[in-house]
Amino acid sequence: MVLKFGGTSVSSLTKWQVIVDVVKSRIKEGYKVLVIHSAASGLTNLLTEKISDNQSISKAFSERINALAKELGTSTKLIEPLLSRLKELDNTAPLDIYQQAELLAMGEQCTHVIALDFLQRQLETSSIDPKQWLISSKNDQRSLESQVLSAKCDIDSNPELQQALTGQFYLMPGFLASDRQHRTVLLGRGGSDTTAAYMAVQLAAQQLEIWTDVHGIFSANPHNIPNARLLLKTGYQEAREIAASGGKVLHPRCILPVEQHNIPLLIKNTNDPVAAGTVLASQHSPTKPRVSAINSRHQVTLVSMESMNMWHQAGFMGDLFNIYKKLGLSVDLVSTAQTNVTISLDNIDNIITNNILQQLEQELSPLCSVKIYRNCSAVTLVGYRIRALADKISPVIATFADQRIYITTQSSNDLNQTFVVDEDQADKLTRALHEVLIIDDKDSDEFGPTWAELIADKSQEPQLSKAWWQHKQLQLLAFSANQSPCYVYDLATIKHQIEQLKTLSAVDQIFYASKANSHPEILKFMFQNNVSLETVSPGEIARVKQHCNGIQNHEILFTPNFAPIFEYEEALNQGLNVTIDNQSLLYEYPEVFSGKNIILRLDPGHGSGHHRYVRTAGEHSKFGIPASEVEPVANWCQQHNIQVVGLHAHSGSGILDHNNWPRIASYLGGCLNLFPDAEVINVGGGLGIRENPGDAGLDLKALNEELLAFKSLHPGIKLWMEPGRYLVAHCGVLLAKVTQTKWKGRHGYIGIETGMNSLIRPALYGAWHNIVNLSQLDANTEFTATIVGPMCETGDILGIDRKMPKTEIGDTILIANTGAYGAVMSSNYNLRSPAQELIIS
Repeated sequence: MVLKFGGTSVSSLTKWQVIVDVVKSRIKEGYKVLVIHSAASGLTNLLTEKISDNQSISKAFSERINALAKELGTSTKLIEPLLSRLKELDNTAPLDIYQQAELLAMGEQCTHVIALDFLQRQLETSSIDPKQWLISSKNDQRSLESQVLSAKCDIDSNPELQQALTGQFYLMPGFLASDRQHRTVLLGRGGSDTTAAYMAVQLAAQQLEIWTDVHGIFSANPHNIPNARLLLKTGYQEAREIAASGGKVLHPRCILPVEQHNIPLLIKNTNDPVAAGTVLASQHSPTKPRVSAINSRHQVTLVSMESMNMWHQAGFMGDLFNIYKKLGLSVDLVSTAQTNVTISLDNIDNIITNNILQQLEQELSPLCSVKIYRNCSAVTLVGYRIRALADKISPVIATFADQRIYITTQSSNDLNQTFVVDEDQADKLTRALHEVLIIDDKDSDEFGPTWAELIADKSQEPQLSKAWWQHKQLQLLAFSANQSPCYVYDLATIKHQIEQLKTLSAVDQIFYASKANSHPEILKFMFQNNVSLETVSPGEIARVKQHCNGIQNHEILFTPNFAPIFEYEEALNQGLNVTIDNQSLLYEYPEVFSGKNIILRLDPGHGSGHHRYVRTAGEHSKFGIPASEVEPVANWCQQHNIQVVGLHAHSGSGILDHNNWPRIASYLGGCLNLFPDAEVINVGGGLGIRENPGDAGLDLKALNEELLAFKSLHPGIKLWMEPGRYLVAHCGVLLAKVTQTKWKGRHGYIGIETGMNSLIRPALYGAWHNIVNLSQLDANTEFTATIVGPMCETGDILGIDRKMPKTEIGDTILIANTGAYGAVMSSNYNLRSPAQELIIS
């Protein structure tokens, strides 16, 4: 039996004890066991920073891996040869493609040495070298970069290996393999899963088990849709379609080998070993029409090729696709017309750079006119006999008539249907389809519990932070009776969020991003609770000073973007902390900044967030100084006596990956040598909240550990953070009375007295907010309704296909998590007054 354990499952003594228990259990059942493991959590991300940002990482890597060795009781001398080689690679620039592969494999190799020593004290354990048994394919026609960093191997049952393994238990690192010259190559994204599948085939294993930090395959991303259901059993082909369409539990490349050799695959949760998981086996293939999962893939690139010459022209398509072959690009979706072919490129299978796209356009231009669309998303339905469900799918798609659907494709095997849309519409479409096609399907025995049900008993999140309004129902109904539509803010909830953030002992100063909600009482409350204020305009500065009595200038941060120069002058003259995010300001007005202290906002080169409008870094963002300009800016500041006392970056909003802020800190830390006066690193905000009931939320403990590790490498540097939505989103609800309803059976519309003039986030971002009937909070939600406002706009939709009770005119509707970017973004559109604001103190 082959067992694979991912990065979060091999990162602590507690997790390794779980692995020991599982291995002993399987041996007791009569199996020989091979464990494949990933690198300990965070190590590969750290190594990637060396390649992407050319940051020195050997010291941070050594400290992290040595900490794991100490926890497992292993001597660090065992990994000294590997760390010595790591340091050599860290001091080499630039790294060639094979050196990059060698560097990226260090996480698995160091973890393996430590784990092997630990396990040999618990069990009789032998090591297997992956480079001896996994050799990359000689028939790979992709680009060299893909062949080395995302290699494929030709695998079959291997009697020689089977006979060589005479012991009971073996350990092997995943992710890496060898080419025919014995150079290190990597198996790409999900590479350790692929290693496990390859070895299961070679060993003719009875079963492959993938142990990870989730229970199995869900019907949708549970972080976005907490009522996503666990898929208990499925066939290989369906699972492969789910993985290829964006399901992140398994990489599609790990499924095909076990499918070809009929090896069952079981997914289990290391944190909940006794819970149900997902089983993949041929006997579990579906037999009747169904949708098993709805996935979305972001940052998809579309290439539209238009030419009259392709009409009835033999070989024209071959000429086009030969260009993709020449550039080593793997095409995902294809949609054709008489004079147009549009294809998609997935960033999972391709290394897509600006240079590659420029080459592609140049090669294609003699044959056709080319348009490239970036930042698209593919929403895919995966199941069996999808065409038979057209009557259920089409009404949902009809509600998106005013949005752009670039292409629609349906697989020839009738196992999937894909809609490519703008990124900001993908989550909205996914939720609507999931509600109709999966939640409403009560009869399917292939589905188990929902994500929310699985984690309900384990959630430690206090009730206060997610549903304070449930405890204050009567008080809110009294507000609504005479003052709706209205926003209501609960200061106790803000207090709770502040206390949560203050558990981040690594952070020296918190600045509240006042643009999230600039209500005077909230600004005053923040300051009273020792939170400083971040502002983006003179108006916000004035309001902060007016309502935060006693605030000092150094407690105000001014971070404008493309503002007129006099705003910077006034802020500097007041002695505020001023952030500059455009190098041209310094070049054009050196006299304004000479002799002044400033903070520079740098662009880390990547953005994060739930859609493109809230990703505030990366090549398509208007924020920050790009990496290519950092050194010239440093020289300019030195020449003109401009004191850079801090560095800042902010990569987006709604981010739940705790590694985001350590990545930012690491990037900024790598620039400190250019700015000797810098004393502060501001890692920005964008901390994601628990949007939905059952959402796991952001791991603040893990975030703090990573930031503390960074500070240990940079003594004397202070860390700042500037959260906005995290502090105030939960505190606010929007109350509005029902004005009209329209029902057809159990489906319909609920109209309320305010709409996008009060809350524009759903229309602008496709944002999801929990919506309930406050008047009937405990009633059965047997109806499905779309909640709309009174604005003369087709986009005035606040929620699509929500489960509601039979709602009547005059009932009060509550929209949750509206304390941030609600009232501050409201308008008098249609000359309708937006909701007023009330405070519960």
